[in-house]
Amino acid sequence: MAVPDEHLGRLGQFGWGLAGAVSPSLIRAFSSLSPESEIPHLGWAYIIVTVGVFGFGGVWSIAMGSDKFWKAMYNGATFPLVFGYLSHVTIPGGH
Repeated sequence: MAVPDEHLGRLGQFGWGLAGAVSPSLIRAFSSLSPESEIPHLGWAYIIVTVGVFGFGGVWSIAMGSDKFWKAMYNGATFPLVFGYLSHVTIPGGH
């Protein structure tokens, strides 16, 4: 675990970036659950893309030079937004 004043190595940047990328999805999932709700069926394509986005959140954190754990978490958490925007503007008919 990183000490707040400690500079992160690549593995720490990736790990905290991964945690940051996962956190918006976890918050969204927990806020939408209720005791009587069913777990939705997720297709393999959705699962593969989601895991890929999480992993690239860690890579994004390294690419952004996140030397502190809070920077790595922030950069990881913003990657799904960047991915969503890029996929929206680059895929024809995605408007």
